Amino acid sequence: MKFITALLFALIAISISSAVADHQCGVHRCPDMHACVCEAGVFRCVFRCDDVIITQTVTRRWADNGGASPFAQVEVSVKNVGHRMVKDVTIGTVGMNLKDNNAIWGISVEDCDIHLPSYVDLAPHQTHTFGYINKGHDAAHLFVKNINLH
Repeated sequence: MKFITALLFALIAISISSAVADHQCGVHRCPDMHACVCEAGVFRCVFRCDDVIITQTVTRRWADNGGASPFAQVEVSVKNVGHRMVKDVTIGTVGMNLKDNNAIWGISVEDCDIHLPSYVDLAPHQTHTFGYINKGHDAAHLFVKNINLH
């Protein structure tokens, strides 16, 4: 029992440190929850990204196994609210625990990050929509981690 408790605490510590790890931004390292903005080849870290807004809507909730396994289906909109073309957005996640490997669509997934599909550029005021099914009752926390503007 002590071994299981120690293992549980070790796994929690690893997951917390992974969730708050800095990420590369050109020659800089941005803290977690900051966006890396690349504009005309110049990289900078910003706490808030005013060029893109991410909106999530839980469209459906249900539970399997007699209520023991809850799920939330979420629709996500990524909107360019700036005045420049958005070539790519990297979206970081906190609390995303997908139902299975097919539980995310309309977006590219690389490691723990979400990217716009390679064929999608967002013109000013344009929106891209994708969806996912998260384990639990709620949507994951999504934030702009990196944005490439042109």
